[in-house]
Amino acid sequence: MLQFRMYCMFTRKAFLRSAVYRFDVWSRLGSNLIFLLMWGSIWTALYAGREEAGGVSFESMLTYIVISQFLSGINGAGTPLWEIQEKVRTGDIALELMRPFNVPLRYLFADFGSVAFYIITALLPLYIVLFIFMDLMVPTSWLTWVYFIAAAFIGFLIRYCIEMAFGLLSFFLVETGGIVDIFYFAMSLLSGSVIPLWFFPDWLEKIAVYLPFQGIYYIPNAIFIGEISSGEILFSIGIQLFWVIVCFFLLRFVWNRASHKVIVQGG
Repeated sequence: MLQFRMYCMFTRKAFLRSAVYRFDVWSRLGSNLIFLLMWGSIWTALYAGREEAGGVSFESMLTYIVISQFLSGINGAGTPLWEIQEKVRTGDIALELMRPFNVPLRYLFADFGSVAFYIITALLPLYIVLFIFMDLMVPTSWLTWVYFIAAAFIGFLIRYCIEMAFGLLSFFLVETGGIVDIFYFAMSLLSGSVIPLWFFPDWLEKIAVYLPFQGIYYIPNAIFIGEISSGEILFSIGIQLFWVIVCFFLLRFVWNRASHKVIVQGG
């Protein structure tokens, strides 16, 4: 119980810190809005006035992009990958090891605070306005909303575990610049954040469905717009739960190896 209260304190402090650095919040919102307009314009041009493409209506596709950017804003509000890598390079991460808490869990709860502030002050007001004034799909069933929120949260955890594990590779690699670019490209493409999996070539779709990235964007988005039928929703969330467990153990493995490396090097 005391441990949980300690981690909740990290959430509270991160929330208050985000309130101080409001310019960072608004700059992220501006970036999110720019990408929303860009991808919305691209898909509007690709549909070129057609009602549907590949069996998916333009209304569904536009809603998919809006929700995808909303989730992108949430995932981007946490601790950036470069910050984790910088702490590793400078050795500041060693100080974290001396403190009485689990470092990956501490960052996760801090991210909860940053994300909560960003959602309340920036994302929700903007996207509520978008749904009011744009012709977008909105689930009519409260159960769909519950499934969507659950899938979005699990997707956030999958993204966090993968990104944190990748960031800790700085313990073992001197320079990760090029690998980071490949990592973000693969996650952006294979997660279905900008191109839904149903538009993928068969061979690429088969690869994507066997990777954890689809759980970050595609599954929550598809649930929201009804592309995943009610009978398949629980199965899709089950896939997410499988991958969050796998990614958690991957993160734990990398962290144990990395912390051991710090202890050995530090004598």
